[in-house]
Amino acid sequence: MKIDFAILWVDDRKDFVASLQPQLKDWMDTLGFGLVVHEHRDETGILDDLRNKDIELIVLDYKLPRKKGDELIDDIRKNNYYHDIIFYSQGGIPDDLFPKPPDGVFFVEKGDAKDRIKALIDLKIRRASDLATLRGWIVADAIELEKILGEVLAKYFEAKEELFKERVLSEYVFDFGKKHTVLNGILKDQIAELRITDPKSEAIPKLEACKKVLDSFPKEIIEVRNALAHQMAMITETGDKKIKTRTKSGKEIVLTQARCAEMRKDFRKHMDNLIKLKSLI
Repeated sequence: MKIDFAILWVDDRKDFVASLQPQLKDWMDTLGFGLVVHEHRDETGILDDLRNKDIELIVLDYKLPRKKGDELIDDIRKNNYYHDIIFYSQGGIPDDLFPKPPDGVFFVEKGDAKDRIKALIDLKIRRASDLATLRGWIVADAIELEKILGEVLAKYFEAKEELFKERVLSEYVFDFGKKHTVLNGILKDQIAELRITDPKSEAIPKLEACKKVLDSFPKEIIEVRNALAHQMAMITETGDKKIKTRTKSGKEIVLTQARCAEMRKDFRKHMDNLIKLKSLI
């Protein structure tokens, strides 16, 4: 998902990376982002990750077992990757490494690495909350949610699953809202049937929990996606931007930092719920 924030981290001391990851993950959870760390102990596989993964930030140590950190920075830039880089070392970075510091490279004492990483991520998250970027990730993540919603729906048809995908889902018989309506109805029926045929089934409370989250899908996902994708923005008295939902009530979504974090948390919650539901079918 676009709300996963991926870091490419190069350090041969796994204990240092492991000591910072939980703190960074908990902090990013409060902002509605997931943290994904692609770890490397040396230069092996770095360019492959930059080529194939959606990396947001590079973090690397100076003292590595083979190529040193400054050599890796040269390799990264020569291959036309211009990600921001946090470059740290115990005792700081020697002044003679870079007579002229490269653009987008931030030098820091190793002990200050966590604070510098947080500061740079925070800046990127604030940029990600501008309207143009927000529209992009909302639409992209809504497409991903719609895809897995369709997969869950198709799974209910077992032997006819592929035929259902081809002739119903892929031919747009069901739009986003209808897919949710049908899936929610099937899930309701499944729970009701289990209560009659197997009232002590351990699956019942698990399915009920999934349905409770699924009930809020139209309000928290579909309405938000439709508003951000299609509605014009207005400016509030506080200077924030707001968008009205495409509903009869025309509820306003005021795009504050807190509201953006709430939306990211909602998208992650519903993705986790659909994945869990798929595993229960």
